[in-house]
Amino acid sequence: MRGRIKLRPLQVVQISDLHLTPRGQVPVHGQQYDPWAKLANIIEDIRQLPTSPDLIVFTGDLIHDGSADDYQRLHAIVHTMEAEFDCHVRVILGNHDQRAAFYEGYLPADPGPYYASRMRIGNNDFYFLDSKVSGYEAGWLAPAQLQWLGKHLRQAPTKRAFIFLHHPLDGPTLTNMHYAILQNTPALLSVLRGHNLGGVFSGHVHFATQYLIGDNILNAVAGSAAYAIDCHDPHHHYVYEGSSYQIITIDRGQVGVTTRQLMHGTKVIDEFTIASTKFVEHTPKGYQSR
Repeated sequence: MRGRIKLRPLQVVQISDLHLTPRGQVPVHGQQYDPWAKLANIIEDIRQLPTSPDLIVFTGDLIHDGSADDYQRLHAIVHTMEAEFDCHVRVILGNHDQRAAFYEGYLPADPGPYYASRMRIGNNDFYFLDSKVSGYEAGWLAPAQLQWLGKHLRQAPTKRAFIFLHHPLDGPTLTNMHYAILQNTPALLSVLRGHNLGGVFSGHVHFATQYLIGDNILNAVAGSAAYAIDCHDPHHHYVYEGSSYQIITIDRGQVGVTTRQLMHGTKVIDEFTIASTKFVEHTPKGYQSR
């Protein structure tokens, strides 16, 4: 009797918060190791994986306040990765990215007020959202972007949807981080409600965490490729050398997340004070509040 064909699990590599140093500057927060070298180490680690990825996603804070030339340098690396691993590489913006410089140095054309896209691999739809709002550490999703997302979700009810954005949604492990995360989580959850969700994947906070919210939606927050931040003390955050990325495995409707920790420092290299951990009081014009 002929057996069933076993489908290979889908592997998605998520790399977040690279904070690559602009040309002529020094790494932020007193890092002793070059963030570009940390990215190279991650790429080398991907080479050693038993299975090549089907998709690689950079979830924001690509260049730390960089120029168009810096984004051109990153684009060259991405192009090489796509050729070597024979897969798509998608990038999204974080709060430390400069939108105009990114549009000029990375993209062939200006996409407009936000940079969002989607792609399909088999029975899975991947959405890459833009939560950056200039001048804010926290993030929002504009009403037009939420409408765009909702339209495509409704048009593909049988596809499994995976959402990527820089800012994490509000969850039980992020109560100290309300000032910095996605500020209109309820608006996004309203769009996602009732759809076939595989999970929401983000970064920004520089530590890995997972939680379920909404209709038991998996939220997996990646650590940083550049440095780690200990945020357990609500008002005093401590920075350490660190480098990690995560692998998302999709197999017959099941989803798993594995963190690959390549560097884990034990010495505090910087610290900063947080005056208030509350949600942002004033919503930027054109965005929805909570």
